[in-house]
Amino acid sequence: MRKIAICALAALSMAACASVPPVPNARPLNAQNIDAIGSTSVVVAENNTGVMKSWFRQDSSAAAASQGLLGVLVGAAIDGIMNYAPSRRARGVANELAEVMPADALNDSLVQHFSRQIATGAPGGVSVSDVRTVQKLTSPGVTDDALEVMTSYLLSEDATTLQVSVTLTYQNTGLPYATPYTFEGAPPKTELTGPLYRNTFTYSSQQLPVPVLTPELRERLIASIQENARDDTGAMPAEGTDAFKSMNKELEEARDDKLTKAEIAIFLAREWTKNNGALLRAEINNAHAFIAKYAVLDMNRTAIPSLTGVDELVETLPDGRTVRRVGPGVMAGSYVSLPGNVSDFVTYGNAAAIAEVNETRTRNIQEQARAARAAQ
Repeated sequence: MRKIAICALAALSMAACASVPPVPNARPLNAQNIDAIGSTSVVVAENNTGVMKSWFRQDSSAAAASQGLLGVLVGAAIDGIMNYAPSRRARGVANELAEVMPADALNDSLVQHFSRQIATGAPGGVSVSDVRTVQKLTSPGVTDDALEVMTSYLLSEDATTLQVSVTLTYQNTGLPYATPYTFEGAPPKTELTGPLYRNTFTYSSQQLPVPVLTPELRERLIASIQENARDDTGAMPAEGTDAFKSMNKELEEARDDKLTKAEIAIFLAREWTKNNGALLRAEINNAHAFIAKYAVLDMNRTAIPSLTGVDELVETLPDGRTVRRVGPGVMAGSYVSLPGNVSDFVTYGNAAAIAEVNETRTRNIQEQARAARAAQ
C-alpha cells in the first residue's frame, strides 16, 4: 500500500524534489488566518488537457551523446522507431477518453461537487461562499482571496488505474504568508513568499484486473498492433519506414509469453470508454467528491507537517478505500485516496498523450488571448 501511495504522488513530487526544499510542500492555515478568511470563493481553473494517457517514451540521448554526433543520430533514429507506435496508440486512447468525458464535463463536475460544500465548513472556520471557474490561459494571474483549484487527470501506463491529482492554493494580499518553521540562518526564499495555504490531493481509482495471456488473447494482441499501424487511409506502413519498423518490433514482443504494460493497456483502455464512459465517470465523480470534502476540512486544520512525520489513516470507506495523510518527506500533509483492492504496482510513464480535440482547444484559447492582448 505504501508503495502505491508513493507512486501516486510521483508526478507531484518530481518538481518539488528537484530543488529539495527544506520544508514540506503543504502550507496549512493557522487559527488566526482561519478566523480572518471565514467564507471564501472557490475558483476552479479550467482543465484544458482532459484525461491524458501516460506512456513510456524511450530516450537514449544521454547515452548516445557519449558516442559523438554519430551516436546522437543513431540514438534519435532508434528512439523514433521505438516511440512511434506507443505514442500513436496513447494518442488514440486519449482521443477516445475525450469523446466520453470532454474537458468541460470534467470542469463542470468539479464545480458541482465544490458547490455542494457551500456553507458546510466548521462554524467560525473557513467555508465555501461560491464557486466559479477561471481560464488560466487568458487570466494567468493569481486570484486574490479565493481557493484556487488546479487539476490533472492521467490514465496509467497499463490502463488499470486513473489518477486524479489536484493542487489547492489560497492567497490573500491582506494576509501575507509567514513560515511556521525555524531556520538556523535566514529562511529560504521559497518560505518568504507564495500562497498562504497550499496542499495536494491524489485519488487513485479501483484497479482493473490484468488479463491472462492465452493463445486467443495473443492473436487479438497481434491483430490490434497491426490495426494500430494503419494510416488514416487504412494502408499498412511501407517497408523501411519508422512505422513499419515500430510495428515489427511490437509484433516481435507480442509473440513472447508475457504482457508488457503497453500491451495490457491495449485490452484495458476501452474499459474506460465503454457504456459511454460509465466507469470513467464513476471514478471521476468519486475523486471530485473526495477532493471537495477534504479541501474544506483541510483548510480548517492547523497541524504543521514535518519531513519526519508518520502516515495517518484518516478514513476507511465501506468498500475498503482509504484516505491517508502522508507523513514523511516533501509531500507530508498531502492527502491520498487509495482503493482497498490494490493488487499491483502502478506506473505512469514519463510522457502523457493529450487528445487532439484538447490540443486544439488549448491552441484556440491561446490564439484568442494573443488577439485580445494585441487589440488592447
